[in-house]
Amino acid sequence: MLKKLNSLSILAILTAVMVVWMLITIYQTEDTSDDFSLLFPELFEQLDDVDRITFKSEQDEFTLNNDGNSWVIADYYNYSADESLIRRMLVDMADARILEQKTDDPELYPVLGVEGTEVEGSSSFEIKLFNDEQVIAGLILGQARDLSSESAGPQQYYIRRIGDERSYLAEGYFQLSPMMLNWIDGQIMDIARERIARVDIIQPSGETATLVNLGQKDKFGTPEDREKTIFRYEQLGYDIAGSLFQLRLEDVQPVDDFSRGDAEVVRAEFLTYDGLRVIAETSFNDGFYFSTFQAEFAPDAVTQVPEAIASLDVLKTPEQVQAEVDEINQQVKPWVYRLGGFVGNNLMRAKADMVTEQDQVIPMPSGFGP
Repeated sequence: MLKKLNSLSILAILTAVMVVWMLITIYQTEDTSDDFSLLFPELFEQLDDVDRITFKSEQDEFTLNNDGNSWVIADYYNYSADESLIRRMLVDMADARILEQKTDDPELYPVLGVEGTEVEGSSSFEIKLFNDEQVIAGLILGQARDLSSESAGPQQYYIRRIGDERSYLAEGYFQLSPMMLNWIDGQIMDIARERIARVDIIQPSGETATLVNLGQKDKFGTPEDREKTIFRYEQLGYDIAGSLFQLRLEDVQPVDDFSRGDAEVVRAEFLTYDGLRVIAETSFNDGFYFSTFQAEFAPDAVTQVPEAIASLDVLKTPEQVQAEVDEINQQVKPWVYRLGGFVGNNLMRAKADMVTEQDQVIPMPSGFGP
């Protein structure tokens, strides 16, 4: 019995030693000399030639295309992609450096996560950069190396270049999301709150809630009560006037593919002191707010600009406003945007939901406000 136990113990020890030795073999460097060479040595010179990027993982598969003017997401209605994010990714890939050589044994790839997406259950993430049909660079991103200390600097990943059997430990800023929606340009428009002169929110019945700038930065009220306006909560006027400031989407779809059904549509008109009018039409469908937008140039709608607003240096010339109108319409007219509840609710507010009596004001937590 004792001999049997000893045999089992020896077998277990040998098995453990073999596993440890295998892991050491996989993770240890194949070359004792430091490399620190660029992962893609020629990529910096080729970045301007990249016109297509493909992403493939177990989570998602999608393509970004450059039509010569801008980047779009081919698999999401050709909607605009976040170009700053793409530029940063391309530069980061070109700047990534090899730290160590690793295994070239395909049977050991799964330990590092560099087996590729063709393997069932793979955790790999593949990125390919194209010029027309030619692959400029291809990367299989594997597991991150667990660094003991938290750092905001470069990350370390086990990687493999597509077409290369050798795997590596590489260092770089690998800002490469495997999810398509993370590459969308989420900003719809950005109209500074300081430019807003008036907001009219018009219900289907014709009832209108109006908000006006009081001639000072971030100060708004109703035309009737002005400084004496009592909003439902203290900064509501500020929030409504700022609805178009860095306005972001939650989702988007082509306007021709969308139906509001029987949902009521509320029209909100934002007029700036320099003559920009933005019209939002919003409905509440199946628990979500959906809006369409258009812009107009209305140079005669505002007759006087308060000195306090003019001194802020945020207003535009008529030529700049007309160009802004054209740019906004080109971007937003083909689309229906799903908005967050905070903005969506403010774009549909009736007057009874905007102003109230003093004893009905909703108190705001400390630290909130303009």
